[in-house]
Amino acid sequence: MLSYCDTRPANLASFSWTLSEEQQQLCEAVHRFVRKRLSPLLTQPATPSHWEETVRLAGELDLGTMILPTHQGGLAIDHTDLYLVIQQFAAGPLERAAELTLSAPALIALREHDALDCLPARQVQDYFNGSTSISLAIPGNVAGKVWVLYRHRDAPLLLPHERADERLLVLVAPPDLRRVIRQRSRIATLQALVLEQITLDPDELASCPRIACGPDRANSDAIRTLLTETGLYLCALLVGAMQQSVAFAFDYAASRQSFRKPLATHQLVAARLADMLISARGARLFLWAVAKSGLPAPDTLTRQLLRHVAAEAMDVSRELVQLCGGHGYVEGLPPAGRFQTTPCLALLLSQTETALAQYTSSSPLPSPRKAHS
Repeated sequence: MLSYCDTRPANLASFSWTLSEEQQQLCEAVHRFVRKRLSPLLTQPATPSHWEETVRLAGELDLGTMILPTHQGGLAIDHTDLYLVIQQFAAGPLERAAELTLSAPALIALREHDALDCLPARQVQDYFNGSTSISLAIPGNVAGKVWVLYRHRDAPLLLPHERADERLLVLVAPPDLRRVIRQRSRIATLQALVLEQITLDPDELASCPRIACGPDRANSDAIRTLLTETGLYLCALLVGAMQQSVAFAFDYAASRQSFRKPLATHQLVAARLADMLISARGARLFLWAVAKSGLPAPDTLTRQLLRHVAAEAMDVSRELVQLCGGHGYVEGLPPAGRFQTTPCLALLLSQTETALAQYTSSSPLPSPRKAHS
């Protein structure tokens, strides 16, 4: 539930809650691609050749160019527009949406701190055409443990690290992964994505290059930006999935009958549909409000958003399963592809909230050496 927080965006009434013409055109362009290439995958898995063509067409959306700063020939897309785009991708299988956009939060964070030059790939577009990616890396509750969602096993890791009482961002390039990662534990496989918990070698990690931020940028700010962008990216995926789940729930309840009348006409079903709709729209507006307030948003507000979306996404998913009659009925329905991915993303979102609280606090982090002693 959304708890009271006095650190909220000021003057919410002054925000425009209507999409501009440019935003509508951007969303429509992405929606056309998703409707043609991703939505059919909810009922029919993609063949390797079909998916290769889908990735190629996704690269033509030029999301990399949108993210690039203007002085590098890009559009410097702002956070609000980026999250609108990510939500459109969630109209298809959630794991496929994540696969196509996995590098976005790291690229945005690096752009905000003038550090895109540190990446191994020469072109930002390479991170959206299937040739490479940046893994989603989130520090765990135990020092040296990291949650990683990756598309390519040899993809670089961008993660916070504490070195000599200093918190900074480091980049673990592909050639360094084998010596830095001490142990891998697979948690889930989501199509081409893999969720793992890895254990890092603190000595080897200390030898990896630190991210050189732009002028007048503190290392702690870069960590905060990365964790915030990761959390908001996961929020956008889950909010998009919630919206699609609610749309399906209303159509399903109107078309399926029970006791010779549509499900939607039963009072309890109607009440649950209303709860799902309120949850989805509330989460979307909460994300919109944080994005419109401009980054950096207050840490308390951002963490509240992450907790709220993680909880509401699981509630909506559970309500949809119950509405459809349980797993036996849901398995063959289009939203079934989201039921495995939603808990994984909600887990990562909750862990991001914990990491954001830890890395933005003034207290020192636990020593990695002690954690492995």
